[in-house]
Amino acid sequence: MTQIKDPKQLFLDIKLDEHISLDNFIDCHSTNTLLRILRAVSTQGTVSNFHFLWGNKGSGKSYLMHALNKECLSNNLSTAFVSFSDERINSPEILDGLSEMKVLFLENIQDMKQTAEWERAVFNLINECIANQNQIVISSEKLAKNLNIELKDLESRILAFTGVEVPEIFEEEKIEALIQSAKRKGIALEDKTIKYILTYTSRNLSDLLRLLSELDEFSLEKKKKLSPSLVRQLLSQKSSNSHT
Repeated sequence: MTQIKDPKQLFLDIKLDEHISLDNFIDCHSTNTLLRILRAVSTQGTVSNFHFLWGNKGSGKSYLMHALNKECLSNNLSTAFVSFSDERINSPEILDGLSEMKVLFLENIQDMKQTAEWERAVFNLINECIANQNQIVISSEKLAKNLNIELKDLESRILAFTGVEVPEIFEEEKIEALIQSAKRKGIALEDKTIKYILTYTSRNLSDLLRLLSELDEFSLEKKKKLSPSLVRQLLSQKSSNSHT
């Protein structure tokens, strides 16, 4: 099930998208502390080796986990990335040997199967990483105390992780995120287009940034600049495709 395509990284079809980067995540008042901590993790410059990244769905956790993974690899740190929302993660044995990696990412731990075998496997993995002085970054849509973990030793271990919140950013910060992302892509984004996007699409940050990438490709395909009309056309096409 697992395969090593690069000696520095163990993963399950993890796409190292060239556009994903900590530098490309919105840097604003709400995210300053978050980004500072994650950059320190990527250089092994933190006091704690264990971080618990939590926030609501759509806040950008997955983007940040992948960006941090990429940053660690660029710093020549071996990594392993396991997402519990991946249906292929179907046996605790997949965790065997992962403690040999310098940085381990466990994404969406709220989706981990709540069985004694899984909880014991994660507990053992954390203990091995403690012994090896390796780093673990866990992401979750729930606070650590709300994971309903039966194994008290595991619950205690995870509660001891350094909690890092991915905050819900303010409306003006979402606008700034779109503007920043558009500039990086060389896109001219007018106020009326931003207003249309925020009015008629999801306001989750991750959805907004994903939509902007889709709009960039769509505008190149149609050879038209971004406008409310083009956004409406793309949304209509996506809606039609989802019903076919």
